[in-house]
Amino acid sequence: MGFRFFRLNPISNPYLSRISSITHKNSIFTHQNPSKITSLTTQLQQFNDPSYVTINPPNFQTFKRWHFGHSHHHHQGPHQDSSKKSEDIFRLGLAADIGLTAGKAVTGYLSGSTAIIADAAHSLSDVVLSSVALLSFKAARVPRDKEHPYGHGKFETLGALGISGMLIVTAGGIAWHAADILLAWFTAAPEVASHSLMHEHGNHSGQSGHDHKIDMQHPILALNMVILSIAVKEGLFRITKRAGEKEGSGLMKANAWHHRADAISSFVALIGVGGSIVGVKILDPLAGLLVSGMILKAGLETGYQSVLELVDAAIPQQQLDPHRKTILQVEGVKGCHRLRGRRAGSFLHLDVHIEVDPFTSVSAAHHIGENVRHRIHESHPEVVEVFIHIDPSISQISPELDVKDDLNDSEENYDISLKDEEFDNIISDIFSSHFPKKVKLEHITPHLLQNKIMLDVEVSMPPDIMIRDAMMMAEEVEKEILKTVSDVIQVHVQLRLSSANHTIPS
Repeated sequence: MGFRFFRLNPISNPYLSRISSITHKNSIFTHQNPSKITSLTTQLQQFNDPSYVTINPPNFQTFKRWHFGHSHHHHQGPHQDSSKKSEDIFRLGLAADIGLTAGKAVTGYLSGSTAIIADAAHSLSDVVLSSVALLSFKAARVPRDKEHPYGHGKFETLGALGISGMLIVTAGGIAWHAADILLAWFTAAPEVASHSLMHEHGNHSGQSGHDHKIDMQHPILALNMVILSIAVKEGLFRITKRAGEKEGSGLMKANAWHHRADAISSFVALIGVGGSIVGVKILDPLAGLLVSGMILKAGLETGYQSVLELVDAAIPQQQLDPHRKTILQVEGVKGCHRLRGRRAGSFLHLDVHIEVDPFTSVSAAHHIGENVRHRIHESHPEVVEVFIHIDPSISQISPELDVKDDLNDSEENYDISLKDEEFDNIISDIFSSHFPKKVKLEHITPHLLQNKIMLDVEVSMPPDIMIRDAMMMAEEVEKEILKTVSDVIQVHVQLRLSSANHTIPS
């Protein structure tokens, strides 16, 4: 009797294999040994992904692996476009601060309002801060070099931390000035308190850096300038915050809240003026305390996140769920664990262990890893680097051994009691003592899986042996190996159907 191999190309020696496992499922496979591949280049140019060709009869399968090697993909286009838009937003904020500084200076000079002139000085400090934010953003996007192999993303985090510090100082200044006015209000006599409140309202504008008191002798021009400042700063807050959330940039979020702090403090000035007009002067310090609390909260939250990034704190697992889903969708990936991430500004670095078929070749497993890298860069452009560790998957073979813990970062400690030479000698002794004439041992390939061994045994038998007899003999070989070597949990016996120098005709 003979065998018909459908679409079988002459690129390797054929084998008849029997797979034995702890589940004792008997099945026969014919597979191709990738150890002797000839003229493979022309065959692989027609295919892009590993594929298997299955023959219809239930007891036999032929399969072949296409597309050895790997691919590299550097997905930068969309992220570069997004970074350009973000940089334009920083430039817009800087231009707005320069315009407000000039406008407030001119308004203060024409109206004679010392408060508006002081506010112009504060806007000048905003120009400096916006410049620092822009430079930090650009520095974070400088390509990696020899001195910075992981990139410059932490410059963005440092910029966010600096702006957070300014927000905290701003909140402290507003709160101090509001508390000073309230203290004068409650400790002085009513008539003195009234005079003191008006006096403090006009003369403490330079103490906090965010005091926007309006000279009541020139209300129209000054009020228009403050209203314009509120509108511009609030608009910048919304634009910058939206872009920061989209980019995942702590620097943009911090800069957005700095714009909001300016807008709110100007709004407090309007409340104070309105209160003065209607005779309720205490509204100014009370509103100041409320606003200082809001700004302080934003500064602390942004600063805390910046510190976490600087010390490489892990990203919460729920934020990595989309990345995990992307990884598991890649063909050939049986599972993943130890998925970890850390931020560097707007960028993300990932580490992951992926699981592949334990009998996959090294080149094919590497190809699967490169596909994972490509898919992550394609689906998540904020990820600039992925470190992929490839593990053999044993869940389908021995679920009780498949114990993984994402929280336990200790590496596996494999401790196989037998050395390679001793192991080969034991298997050879089994064949020489139990099957001296019937079976010849050709090659042994051990697979180490969590202190256990899955074994590929290549054998040859007399050419006139019946398939049924070969199956029974292979089963005896498997049982003997499993009984003799305790570390072995599964044996694959592969029967060579042709000699080493025999070529299958095309």
